[in-house]
Amino acid sequence: MINILFCKCRDSYHKLLSLPDAPKKVAQGIALGVAFDFLPVPFISIPLSFIVAKLIRVHAVAATLTVLIFKPAVPLFFTINIFVGKFLLGTVPSPITTDLAQGVPLLTKAILKIKALGFPFLVGSGINALIASFLVYFLALNLLEARRRAIKKNPKGVKVVANKTT
Repeated sequence: MINILFCKCRDSYHKLLSLPDAPKKVAQGIALGVAFDFLPVPFISIPLSFIVAKLIRVHAVAATLTVLIFKPAVPLFFTINIFVGKFLLGTVPSPITTDLAQGVPLLTKAILKIKALGFPFLVGSGINALIASFLVYFLALNLLEARRRAIKKNPKGVKVVANKTT
């Protein structure tokens, strides 16, 4: 199962690198897609990334494909958002005290605790989305430009192997 997931990610990665547009536009689309995975828009992030990419004129397919590739990592991203938000804002007191906790159902307690994380989570998601998108943009731009240079040097895609003489 892990092998299948890895192969799908690798295939998607190669699709991203071979998109036919300027490396800058594709890298901007990839950065936008990563940013959307950090933001708290879980169900509409895929169509929303496509629409926003079209509006700001970056590569919409790259943005959408990136959102799909990183979708399995969203729980990790959300956890990082909470840690960053708590680090910057401190802890938010829980709206439920230990005295009240005795009569409150478990699901209600969980919802109240998540609600208490709201503002730190939003701050963390905004900051993480910005940082991750900048880092991914420059990484993707360098990868795309290196790939384009390699293709120009060897347009047929044939690997050149040096002859060994012993």
